[in-house]
Amino acid sequence: MEQMRKKIFDSVLILVILILGSSLSLFGQTRNSEQRTIDDKTRDRLLQEYLDKQDEVEQSKIHEEMKIRSQIDRPTADYTSPAMYEDTLTYRSMLPDSLSDSLLTDEEILDTIPDTTLKPFGFDLFETLYEDTAIPTDVADINDYILGPGDNLLIYLWGKVEKEYDLTIDRQGNVFIPKVGETAAWGMTIEEFESKIKNKLSKVYTDFQISVSLGRIRSIRVYLTGEVKKPGAYTASSLTTLFNALYLAEGPNERGSLRKVRLIKNGKTSKEVDLYKFLLEGDSQGDVRLSSGDAIFVPVSGPRVTITGEIKRPAIYELKGSEKVSDLLAMAGGPTALAYLNRIKLDRLSPDDERILIDLNMNPDNPDGIDDIVLQDGDILTLYPRYEEKLKIVSVAGMVKHPQQFERNDSTTLLDLVKRCELLPADVYYERANLFRRYPDKTKEIIPINLHDLLAGKVNIPLQDLDSLHIYSIDVVKRDQHVYIKGEVGLPGRYPYYNDMSIIDLIFLAGGLGKNAYQLNVELARTDYLGKVTTQQIDITDPGAEKIKLQEDDHVFIRKIPNWFVHHLVTVEGEVKYPGQYALLSRQETLYSLLRRAGGFTERAFPKGIIFQRTSIGEGLIRQNLPEIIANSQPMREDSLGNIRKLEFIKFNPENVNRIIIDISKLMSSGGKEGDITLQNGDYIYVPEIPSGISVMGAVGAEGTIKFEEGQKVRYYITRAGSLNRQSDKGAMKLIKADGKVFAGRGTLNKRVDLGDAIVVPTAIKKDRDWLNIISQVVTITGGIMTTVFVIDKL
Repeated sequence: MEQMRKKIFDSVLILVILILGSSLSLFGQTRNSEQRTIDDKTRDRLLQEYLDKQDEVEQSKIHEEMKIRSQIDRPTADYTSPAMYEDTLTYRSMLPDSLSDSLLTDEEILDTIPDTTLKPFGFDLFETLYEDTAIPTDVADINDYILGPGDNLLIYLWGKVEKEYDLTIDRQGNVFIPKVGETAAWGMTIEEFESKIKNKLSKVYTDFQISVSLGRIRSIRVYLTGEVKKPGAYTASSLTTLFNALYLAEGPNERGSLRKVRLIKNGKTSKEVDLYKFLLEGDSQGDVRLSSGDAIFVPVSGPRVTITGEIKRPAIYELKGSEKVSDLLAMAGGPTALAYLNRIKLDRLSPDDERILIDLNMNPDNPDGIDDIVLQDGDILTLYPRYEEKLKIVSVAGMVKHPQQFERNDSTTLLDLVKRCELLPADVYYERANLFRRYPDKTKEIIPINLHDLLAGKVNIPLQDLDSLHIYSIDVVKRDQHVYIKGEVGLPGRYPYYNDMSIIDLIFLAGGLGKNAYQLNVELARTDYLGKVTTQQIDITDPGAEKIKLQEDDHVFIRKIPNWFVHHLVTVEGEVKYPGQYALLSRQETLYSLLRRAGGFTERAFPKGIIFQRTSIGEGLIRQNLPEIIANSQPMREDSLGNIRKLEFIKFNPENVNRIIIDISKLMSSGGKEGDITLQNGDYIYVPEIPSGISVMGAVGAEGTIKFEEGQKVRYYITRAGSLNRQSDKGAMKLIKADGKVFAGRGTLNKRVDLGDAIVVPTAIKKDRDWLNIISQVVTITGGIMTTVFVIDKL
């Protein structure tokens, strides 16, 4: 039994070794491949993600389109624009005012929603500080000013004695006057102080006059607290008032009250100021002068209500007590002339936290009295405009000099209205105008009017209230008529159609025929009323062509003269005797012929390295959408992080495919009979000079040009360039011959090198080895096998 377990254990160990070996071999084979295709699960996952993103994009587009459509206004009537002629009666905005004034537009519906952009009343007083709102530095009435410590007094004496004193009141409130001594000044007015000091000076001087004036004004310290934008302590002049101090702090903030501003002196409320009295009535009695140490406290605002609509001063107002609706209307400046007072909407929050609507009748003529209820915090009052039906008016719109409303009386006729509005004769469509009429029962009628008959006096209609006449433009009724010409003319395109217009007339309007125009076979294409297209071939050199008249929407095609040859240019540069541009003699001229016209090669020319480029090759491939085809055909791979990348095995460059490889030796030795090529417009030929050596580029020790040695191979020049480095890809080595041919692969080292050749050694591409994934798989397999061995060993 023991021997059997040992044999099984040995067998399992051998199996482990074999599996590890095969795993490593499989790893080598997998990672040696230059790409890894995406498995089916990964491809399905990527496809599903893409489809999900596309669905999100489409849903977003639909949502955005619906949003845009919901914001589009209805079209505006424009009877002078052809684009607005379709479905004239479909849109409300294109109907006369008298027919549409009872319909509610989207804008009118929006107008019924309270304006949430309103600001609290009075706050704009503090939004901008102008120069004239600065703290005052002079006194309007000197007798009102109370002296205090820091004030500067100027005393002048004249008569038998002339004296001048510049005195400042000290902290004890006194001033010192020579020969008089200390005198109290604190708490006095200028007049009182002058009388006091005159009495004291009279004991020293006789027969004099005295004058006391205020010099520099003392500074005070005041405090602004509560709901102000910039609370804090401020140093200001002693002339500062309560309003001035609020300006210093930029006024109350959005939570602050304008109706209960408190002035605090010595810790007690000295005065409560309602700024609404100043804002609404201009009453500035509350603007008291401050003393040092005073504090201004702005509490949180009381209840606020909103009033909007047909009111002179819509805003958010603060309530102070039990104000009623009439009080709010008065604060807001009163209703406008258009306000409908029989129904004012009150939006209120009920005790159950639900918004309720209350209709109020504030019309003073209401026999039952007005609904003057007490307002509550959060109330929203909306005043709507009254409906005013205009009577005794008619209107006219469209192609007239005066599109507007006109007065109507019992004798006003349609002809009277047309004469008063004055037609625009050049643009009016006289065959028909429309008179829109609405009857008292709300039915509507369109009455067609022939303006020719109306102006000739054949017809005339008495007008009724709210009749609306619409005069249309001829461009609206009769669409533009055109003919078309394409091909070899000066200005091909679309042209207006005129009566009795011939094909010769159209050619003349289009700038005449081009020099390569084929006049013997001009094609005229015409579409009949059934949509069938017919063509006609016309010889316009025939005098009878003038009699062929065009019809609306005819198409005329002017072809080129068959085999018409315009001078084509090619360029020859480099080592030829006469480089420059050449005009081809014919469509069949060849390269050999051109080289002979250029004088042949110079002594320094290297014909074997001739470069022949034709730009039309790359342009043709681009027209065939080849770059996009190549991009879409690139294989994809997944790197070690799970990212999907494209492997760009092919990079399309139009300039790389423009070169045509020429065997110049065969061409020149055969005298152009072999290897020749027909030239095209824009071809470029360059003949280089004899090269200095062999260029070696890429992953070698030292890139450069090595002196040419006859008969040597690639290996020789690689060695001379420092041999291959560690990053070189030997298998991708290329030998580029002077005539453009390329040799690649491992056998390149033994290729013979000719003068003008170049050797390129690419750098090897590092493989993206997913070591973490491979090691994880190996460890998992090994762990499972070792577990099996352990179990067997326990048997």
